[in-house]
Amino acid sequence: MMTIVKARKQGNSVAVTLPSELGITVGQEFLAIKKNNSLIFTPKLNNPFDKLKENELIDEQEVMVEDIIDD
Repeated sequence: MMTIVKARKQGNSVAVTLPSELGITVGQEFLAIKKNNSLIFTPKLNNPFDKLKENELIDEQEVMVEDIIDD
């Protein structure tokens, strides 16, 4: 799909209205990259490790080491 969109001023920022056909949801986050005179917007992916407790991954590694030592 290719369509022309127009930038407009919104407060101290510039906004571009995107057509609903693109399937973008309200609040969806993007990484914005400017490269070779083009703008590229890539959906931000959630980091699966963000929800781990502080030492959760370390504890699993310690268990693996203990299993090796016990053998």
